[in-house]
Amino acid sequence: MSDFGEGPTLEQANPWLRDEAERIERILDVTERNSVIEGLPPFSEQMRRRLREELMEDSGRARPPRE
Repeated sequence: MSDFGEGPTLEQANPWLRDEAERIERILDVTERNSVIEGLPPFSEQMRRRLREELMEDSGRARPPRE
């Protein structure tokens, strides 16, 4: 692994990375645009919701399950 010095981390350098909801929305937006460019249909609200939940789980900041 390379050592790139003592500069700020990506999260420190980019305020939008600190906001979990905004970070996930940006990921979904870019992913959807790239998929459409490749000929896939835009995300349905159900797909967007499922991907958002999976990204929250992957980030380790998942909400507790609803009862």
